[in-house]
Amino acid sequence: MRAGISSVLRVLVALILIILLWYAIYYVNPFPLFPQPHNVLYALIDLVLNYDFLSQLAVSLYRVLVGFSLGIILGLGIGLAVLLSRLLRDIVYPIIAFIAVTPSFAFIPLLMLWVGLNDFLPITVVTICTGFPLAYALISSSKSINPDIIDVALTLGANRRVLVFKVILPLALTHIASMLKLEAGHSWRLVFVTEYLAVSNGLGYLMMKAYSMIRVDEIIALIVILGALALALQLIVEKVETLIMSRWGMLRRDIWG
Repeated sequence: MRAGISSVLRVLVALILIILLWYAIYYVNPFPLFPQPHNVLYALIDLVLNYDFLSQLAVSLYRVLVGFSLGIILGLGIGLAVLLSRLLRDIVYPIIAFIAVTPSFAFIPLLMLWVGLNDFLPITVVTICTGFPLAYALISSSKSINPDIIDVALTLGANRRVLVFKVILPLALTHIASMLKLEAGHSWRLVFVTEYLAVSNGLGYLMMKAYSMIRVDEIIALIVILGALALALQLIVEKVETLIMSRWGMLRRDIWG
């Protein structure tokens, strides 16, 4: 309890210092395109009251959660299938690696043509760009497992299915969780960019409108909201990781205390 209060206090102190520094920079060198913090707050209130902000937020949140969830199912499904089949590993793994290392934003123009400028576009982008990196992380992490552990399992009579689900998957959990925390933030970036470029609703669309009207205060307000949402999704993934690892007896102590 005391540690939780201490963490909250540290966050509040950091926010106060950032705001004070922000004001200091403004008063040292006032610039029309660099609004003060309270102006950004007023812009956020204006977005909520006059620009249907909550509905646009709900649309973006829906796209992120659906795409991210489908990406997890896709990634784990492909990754486990490849680990269970040597033939699939030889055929499919190079394709997975190619898609995983290709910059995600490069797929958006192609998917705009294939899927169309509709609600499925950002969901499809997030699903593909979450699923294949997750599958790649799962398969790659299996290669870093201590060979002695594999040998012991095989000596005890474990078949390939038992080896994958009872040995490789639990040991790969930290790699999977790390990838998911990265992809949680990346999912918001993908949805935002797709909405900005191709869809007529969502937070990305609000950002495009703010840019077209040179509303820097609204732009900064939207950046803060997007950052907070991405961080919240990462924290949820981290909590799920902690819960699973504690149930499996694999919970590690935080080195930072």
